[in-house]
Amino acid sequence: MLDKADYIKEQYFLEVSSPGVERILRKDEHLKQNIGNEVEVKLFKPINKEKILQGTLIKFDKESIFVKINDIEQMVERKNIAQIKTKYNW
Repeated sequence: MLDKADYIKEQYFLEVSSPGVERILRKDEHLKQNIGNEVEVKLFKPINKEKILQGTLIKFDKESIFVKINDIEQMVERKNIAQIKTKYNW
């Protein structure tokens, strides 16, 4: 349709992209929608010498999130979370 209407006189390339399947979880609503799903949590300060945790999001509250990693429930303080996003296992 763009070519037919000829809105752009110069040569151009049209790129279409997607934000991808791995999404950053910013709000409680996002966390609630992803309980039971795999997540990746990047930390400001390491826990057990790890700054990136991957596991299943179990629950969350005002102060913390809880991730199941290798059948062990790990509590992470929200103030220590740099980023949390969904993790898709290819």
